[in-house]
Amino acid sequence: MNDSSRAVIDTETPVNPYSLLEAVNRSSGSANAAWLICLALMSYLLITVAGITHKDLLLNSDIVLPILQVKIELTRFFLFAPILLVLLHLGLISQLVLLARKTLEFAAAIRMLESTDERSHPLRLELDNFFFVQAIAGPERSRIVGVFLHGISWLTLVAMPVVLLLYLQLVFLPYHDVTITWAHRTALLADVALLVFIGVFLWRLETSFFRAFWRTSLHHPFSLAVTVLLLGAVAGFSLLVATIPGEDMDRSASLPLARYAVSALAPAPEGSLLGFFHRNLNVTDMDLVVDKDVTPGEPSINLRGRDLRFARLDRTDLHQADMTGTNLEGASLAGADLRGVWMQCGDLNKLLLTDSRRAAGCVSARGANFLKARLNEARMTGIDLRGARLEEAQADGAQLAHALVVGANFAGARLDRADLSGTSLQGANFLLASVQGADLSGAKLQLADFTSAGMQGANLSLASLEGAALRDAELEGANLRMARLNGADMTGAKLQGSDMTGAFVWRTVPPGSEAAVAVSDLAQIVMRPLSEDELAALGASLAPLDNGPLKTRLADSLRPLVDASQNGAWALAPDQQAWQGYVKASEAAIAEGYKARLTEFLTKLVCRSRFANGAVATGVARRAMAQGFKGDIPVLYDKLRAADCPAAAAMSPRLLRELAGAADAARGQ
Repeated sequence: MNDSSRAVIDTETPVNPYSLLEAVNRSSGSANAAWLICLALMSYLLITVAGITHKDLLLNSDIVLPILQVKIELTRFFLFAPILLVLLHLGLISQLVLLARKTLEFAAAIRMLESTDERSHPLRLELDNFFFVQAIAGPERSRIVGVFLHGISWLTLVAMPVVLLLYLQLVFLPYHDVTITWAHRTALLADVALLVFIGVFLWRLETSFFRAFWRTSLHHPFSLAVTVLLLGAVAGFSLLVATIPGEDMDRSASLPLARYAVSALAPAPEGSLLGFFHRNLNVTDMDLVVDKDVTPGEPSINLRGRDLRFARLDRTDLHQADMTGTNLEGASLAGADLRGVWMQCGDLNKLLLTDSRRAAGCVSARGANFLKARLNEARMTGIDLRGARLEEAQADGAQLAHALVVGANFAGARLDRADLSGTSLQGANFLLASVQGADLSGAKLQLADFTSAGMQGANLSLASLEGAALRDAELEGANLRMARLNGADMTGAKLQGSDMTGAFVWRTVPPGSEAAVAVSDLAQIVMRPLSEDELAALGASLAPLDNGPLKTRLADSLRPLVDASQNGAWALAPDQQAWQGYVKASEAAIAEGYKARLTEFLTKLVCRSRFANGAVATGVARRAMAQGFKGDIPVLYDKLRAADCPAAAAMSPRLLRELAGAADAARGQ
């Protein structure tokens, strides 16, 4: 703010400064009150927003206004607060523009009465003390006081509103709502336009914008440059840097020219802005669920459909939270309590009919980190876990049917009794994992690594295990009926009491000893190269995978299965002869009291003290009720119900009732 130029058109009638003084002072009083109100409201808004935490954003908690103690829904607050701020700023600037016109006219008129360049006329001393008026037409003062008056005008009328609008955007940014974030950007750009197209008349008497802007650039180049630099920097930061990961503006900011322009500020998807503001939620080591308020079978927290990409929720208690349809790509939930959580599709039937996870509203957790997370009884049907980390996770009884878990890492995880039926698990790592009694029927397990995994009682019927690593896997009592084990490595695998009826074992590395397949049913295994239809089906199972190292590795590993020369050589190889020996031994064993020996083996297996958690018993019970079981169901049920068998106490009562019904039916035959 500065006094007007002394140039006045000669033909204009001079304005009497005495008649203007009262009008200026009267308008100054009301403008001063408006400025104080606007400043107080901006300060109040700043305090309110500063008290909002990432926990509030995660839980979508209501905003409690200080002093007033009025609750406002969080998204509504962040939607309407910037709009209200821009309107207040517009009202204040409009009032100050009218006041500036009067004050500049007063200054121009009184300059004609002063004989020197100093502003010394006594009438200036009668001006109102409002700093805005004093900066334009006040009496001569020291340079320090002048800088202070102009500085407070610039800070409160230009800098504070636009910076506060940007602060609102930055605080809300981790919520990841593109619509509201664009509302913030629009409000900020509108405020910048307000300052550019209206604010220029706070400095000049001209009525033409271009003339006023041009004269301002001539007379006050430094102030104009600082203002333009601030407004441009704030607008650019809002559009190109303060972006939601993956949105259109974030992708455009990644273009070479834009990235070069903001290279010092632009963060990684999971990074922070300027080291202070996070683009993603960061809520760690918090108990968000109060156990006494949790009702069994009902959600504890509603996070349905939220965008939680790259959120950090490590060691946070979210058990029984409803996260149906939530986007968890790149999120970190290491050590989080997710027992009984809902991470399933919004419409499972649509997934089965269309095979479109987006249309079915399924959870996406690609690349998410569930290291050591507690996922017991979690409902994760149809979830996308491609490339996720689940090392040492506890997922007993988790429901992962029809999930997409390609390349996920389950090393050391517990998946006992988990439902993984129909799940895409190509290239997944189950090294040292516990998969006892889990249902993997129909799962796509090409090139999966089950080395040293505990898989007693697991159901692998119809599973696609081409090229899988089953070295030293514990498969006692497992169901491998019609499993495709072509090219699998079963070195050292324990298959006692397993059912391999109709399993495909072409180019499969055998366990290595007949003891490893004792009491197993291998009489009807299939040893032949893949047919053209089977090769086409195998290729089709790999087609939906994302192009990348995993898909290339899968294709390279399975290519030998179609090599005619290698297939011909394997027909005479020791491995093939070993499988033929297993078949002959199994055929002989089945002809001599196999039912009793199988039942005895399975009853001893399920009642071992090390399997007291009931996982193995659950898997064996399900196998017993399936078609083609060659054991004695009544004897198995009676043994489970015996006092010396601890597994029954940990089994599902519903499953025990179903097994009792099957036993009664078998007795009546």
